[in-house]
Amino acid sequence: MTLGFIGTISAYIIVAVLLLSLNVAPRWSWWVKATSIVVTSAFFIVTYYSIIDIMGWPVKDDMPEKFQLHWARIIEPDKLLNTPGAIFLWVEELDDQNIPYGIPRAFRLPYTVPLDNGVNDALDMISNGQDVGGTAQEYDEEEQEEGEEPDPFAELPEDVEGQGYADVDELKIEDMVLQFQELELVVLPAKGAGE
Repeated sequence: MTLGFIGTISAYIIVAVLLLSLNVAPRWSWWVKATSIVVTSAFFIVTYYSIIDIMGWPVKDDMPEKFQLHWARIIEPDKLLNTPGAIFLWVEELDDQNIPYGIPRAFRLPYTVPLDNGVNDALDMISNGQDVGGTAQEYDEEEQEEGEEPDPFAELPEDVEGQGYADVDELKIEDMVLQFQELELVVLPAKGAGE
């Protein structure tokens, strides 16, 4: 369950319980009823912001570890309007055999020039008819410095075109490491193979 779905259900349950309790015990004092009105109003606001996650708006959640990039939209920072910019990715999670499962989801990432370049390269690949896949790995600088986890950059190729970026600064977006590459073809078993 997503946070938006849980927030929506919680808000409606609380509203239902409050309204039921006011009808069952109508002799409560005015301050109890006033508090109920304030709490109910607050949960209408919670409901409004929780439903945004359900409606298909881009989320700032963690991206899937392995995904197929369907398309992206890049909004560069605007100094005149003082907007920070953002990169929106429409991706679909992949399993171990590169088969999509679930539904495509829109993600919002902070704008960086290297991510802009990487996404533009990925969009060029999509425009040329290639399927583009990607990986998103968590990156914790403290754990990397202490040597507790293997370095996700150790096995990356040296900045080969179409293989993504091998520069740490270009791969790292907040606490995530992104890499785009051409998606390997899915080899499905022949029909009737299990018979």
